[in-house]
Amino acid sequence: MSKQLKESLTVSPFFLLFIFNSTQTGVGLLSFQSKIIKGAEQDAWLSVLVVGISIHIIIWLMYYLLNKSNNGDIMSLHQQLFGKWIGNVLNIFFYIYMLLVGATIIRSYIAVLITWVFPYFPIWLLSFIMLLVITYLVIGGFRVITGICFWGVLIPSLLLLTFYFPLKYTYWTNLLPLFNHSISDYYASAKNCILMYSGPEFLLIYFPFIKNNVKSQKWAHLSQACTIILYLFITFISFAYFSAGQLKHITWPTLMISKIIRYPFIERFEYVFIFLWLLVILPPCCMALWGAFRILKESFKFKTKKSLWFSILIVHLMVISVSSKTGAESIAIFMTYVTSSFLYFYIPFLFLVVLVFQAFKKTNYLGSN
Repeated sequence: MSKQLKESLTVSPFFLLFIFNSTQTGVGLLSFQSKIIKGAEQDAWLSVLVVGISIHIIIWLMYYLLNKSNNGDIMSLHQQLFGKWIGNVLNIFFYIYMLLVGATIIRSYIAVLITWVFPYFPIWLLSFIMLLVITYLVIGGFRVITGICFWGVLIPSLLLLTFYFPLKYTYWTNLLPLFNHSISDYYASAKNCILMYSGPEFLLIYFPFIKNNVKSQKWAHLSQACTIILYLFITFISFAYFSAGQLKHITWPTLMISKIIRYPFIERFEYVFIFLWLLVILPPCCMALWGAFRILKESFKFKTKKSLWFSILIVHLMVISVSSKTGAESIAIFMTYVTSSFLYFYIPFLFLVVLVFQAFKKTNYLGSN
């Protein structure tokens, strides 16, 4: 059975509602519409729905795996199933995956900052500032990161009220005709939906930090349902506001929508949108880096501070090595394949290995009797 840490280090299962949602709604929420439209076009909302529902299955599989893990995390599960050496090799791959997630989010947000706000700021300086903030939060531990997840959902949620403005200019006929695309078109859109739903895999590391974690699954599914509703809401608004042809050539549709918002006391509301979005990207970045150094700590017994600063340095080098916007987009495409492989192939593979492992143990037990 899974292990739970002492109560002073854990958080209530209720906070999964915010942890799951905040780690799924990062910088991709600003640009996902222009990616999913390349395929099923106005029907791409159906791909958003189907992929979101499939994540519920992935969540169930992860809970099953974690309940079979000795320490309640994927590091111990790897060692339990494949032995210490192969298990640690797999943990290294998962460590690299965590670093890639953090670097991809930071670089994508920097691309927004450079394009919209700071065109002459060097990438290394923006990365350095952001990583300082992230490091400060990660040092505080999982409970501090949970607090950032809470505020990273609550405060940016107020921005949903601003979608009242584009409603006045929407053409709902843009969503017609319905269901007139082939399976391959829906698949193309679904493939581009996977990266925006990434985030549930962090559960494989922080599961022991949840009180009564075995019974916490309902909060994870509820949070996933809220994420699906959020993405569908923004998808419908965007598809009704822009035509399919326009969306294919707009990099950040959500930011473009914010440009029409006008208040007497502020002229460029998109600046508020961009800077407030820092609260949205902090939770997944903090969770990725916290998860990375925890893998080093638990698998290889590295000291906490050394493993954290080592991970921060690698992420910084990853970010500054991508010097162009095209490079940032290439990294996002690469991460789409990596994330889809991890969620839809590796986790089901682990599930099958656990089933075989249990059947083998049961057969040996019966044979000994």
